[in-house]
Amino acid sequence: MKTAILRVSNDILLGKKQDNLSQYLLKHCLAIGEIISCVNTCENHPEHITKQISNLEADLIVVIGENISSRNANIKKTIASIVGQEFIKNNLAESTVKAFYAESNIPVLFDSENEFYLPSGANLLPVKISALQSFIVTGKNKTFVFIPGELDVVKYVFDNYLQDYIKQRLTTKYAITTIKTFGISEKDIYSTLSDLIKNKYKILFLTYPSNLEVSIVIRYNENLSNEIVADVVQKVYERLNKYIYAGEEVSIVQRAVDLLTIGNRKLAVAETITGGNISTSLIKNCSNITSCLLESIVCTNESSLASRLRVSPAILSQYGIVSVESAYEMAAGLLDTSNADIVLTTSGLIDYEENDKIGKLCYIAVGNADGIHVYKNVLYGSREQVIDSLTQTAFFYLIKNIKQNDLFFDKTTV
Repeated sequence: MKTAILRVSNDILLGKKQDNLSQYLLKHCLAIGEIISCVNTCENHPEHITKQISNLEADLIVVIGENISSRNANIKKTIASIVGQEFIKNNLAESTVKAFYAESNIPVLFDSENEFYLPSGANLLPVKISALQSFIVTGKNKTFVFIPGELDVVKYVFDNYLQDYIKQRLTTKYAITTIKTFGISEKDIYSTLSDLIKNKYKILFLTYPSNLEVSIVIRYNENLSNEIVADVVQKVYERLNKYIYAGEEVSIVQRAVDLLTIGNRKLAVAETITGGNISTSLIKNCSNITSCLLESIVCTNESSLASRLRVSPAILSQYGIVSVESAYEMAAGLLDTSNADIVLTTSGLIDYEENDKIGKLCYIAVGNADGIHVYKNVLYGSREQVIDSLTQTAFFYLIKNIKQNDLFFDKTTV
């Protein structure tokens, strides 16, 4: 079976938001052995949708729509037209949507009434967690699965329907191993693992980058010898060890949260250039934030550094805010005043001119009762890119510190 994804979204096509839904399906389809042949994006217009579908050479086309029912109605009508069916009210769809709203004791929203309608020959894939509904329908040569463009719905449909549909049609059963890296490019990964990638066992290596993170997915026949698989995976770890932060599909922020929670460690954070982005990332990824984050401070000037973190005015005068010495003093002051088990600080100019060609000098400090480490980083890009990259880098250093592994990159240990 050959599977393709069509992402219908004007916002994604215009670059207003990222397509994390297709990325989710790519990884999870691969996890069960199905490689998506292509991912296309098109405008939410019947002509464009029809053209894209006609050009896709696939047996199964997963159409990911939008998160607004009225917009999805246009996509559903187009699919109905392509398979030569009427677009009619479906009793099961109507009852499923009404049941969803009944649980909250509110009337069905007018826009959600669009969810009642499906191609006449479609089978509803009932979504109980949302008013947005999914379906599957088969035409002459292709089968379509429509999924609304909401991440929780995509996860629900994959877990409850799509993965079983795909598994039943696979001729070979596969297993995968996922390794998460930070700070190494796809190009360097493929170069470092080139001999492993060219193997006689048909073991497949795929990479999925996200900023400075890369997911390495190793797919192999589930009947392949465990010794062979273990040997390949071990060699990957040996060659990329200093870049690896997890042996499963997990974000770098979530892994930091996991380690803090498991170790029952209290973290204190002080930020200049990242402006609270580290703390915000923690709050978004930790349901019980008080279990791991003790305190968060954003310092935007020398006065704040001196009064709250006890950074010496003499140090600030002699070396400036962006220096190894000031970064060390920030971490030391935070350790002394916060009662945290571990501290994480960022230091850099919070005000700067946008210039992609000039690297931004930044320092990250990670410390605990055993010592403080300060790391020099030069980052490039827009303000947003620099903040996001430095935030990811800070979490990587934090993970390595908690794991007590050797840290790397250009660094100064104080």
